[in-house]
Amino acid sequence: MKKIAVIGSKGFIGKHIVWYLQQQGYRNISCYDCIETEEANYTKIDMTDPESVKQIQLEVDYIFLFAGLTGTYAGFEKSDAYLDINERGLLYLLDYIRKSVHRPKIIFPSTRLVYKGVDKPLKEEDEKETKTVYAVNKLACEGYLYAYRQSFGIPYTVFRICLPYGNLLEGDYSFGTIGFFRKMASQSKDITLYGGGTMKRTFTHIADICEQIVGVSMMEQSDGEIYNVGGETYSLREVAEMVAKLFGTNVVSTPWPEKDLHIESGDTYFDDTKIRQLLGGYQYHSLKEMIK
Repeated sequence: MKKIAVIGSKGFIGKHIVWYLQQQGYRNISCYDCIETEEANYTKIDMTDPESVKQIQLEVDYIFLFAGLTGTYAGFEKSDAYLDINERGLLYLLDYIRKSVHRPKIIFPSTRLVYKGVDKPLKEEDEKETKTVYAVNKLACEGYLYAYRQSFGIPYTVFRICLPYGNLLEGDYSFGTIGFFRKMASQSKDITLYGGGTMKRTFTHIADICEQIVGVSMMEQSDGEIYNVGGETYSLREVAEMVAKLFGTNVVSTPWPEKDLHIESGDTYFDDTKIRQLLGGYQYHSLKEMIK
């Protein structure tokens, strides 16, 4: 049975990865995060401290690195923290592995925000544009992984994720955009959308994210590759209207705040051909059915 480490096991995607691995029968899972807990097979670590990073067990087959800061404008306000956690943390881990005899495969989540927005399905090799510190962090980390694989043979796979939704665990119904829509509508408030919400995105249920990431990561041919995580494409307005209809509320257009307009990526939705070729006839969860 494979040995697995999950760093960031208390974050939204990280905790789902742990749960999904357990459902698939994996039992030898070591978990790491920055919070205190008395759970078994868990170690508190600080990814900004190279000595703390050395607590991570390297005698494993896979390291799922899902620790980090997310957000758009916040990265400008807290650029030092974003650099420390999102980039230096990975570099400390890579350097730790480089100096060891072990070569676990690193599974790394990237983002739609590395792409230059355009109204077409984006392929992995399409033009990049980094309008936020977070996007710069992610694109830099993709480069670090490539460099350390070239020089030191450290395997990796990168997964670019667009908009996750849903929940397989107790707690909030959904993460991110749909979670915001649902929160507003459930309080009988109108859902507000900058510029009318015409921007298109790929929406992926968390179950599909877990299945794609875990399944493809464990394929030998995924080493050194980058994949767009597949899902269903809708405009933000289309999704907001589905949620608003369910709660009997409205969708309202509001002007863009200047600072948000500067960092808006436009249409960013994925061509998932590359990952589908590995998954075969995989069927994504239906967003319409999940909202119902």
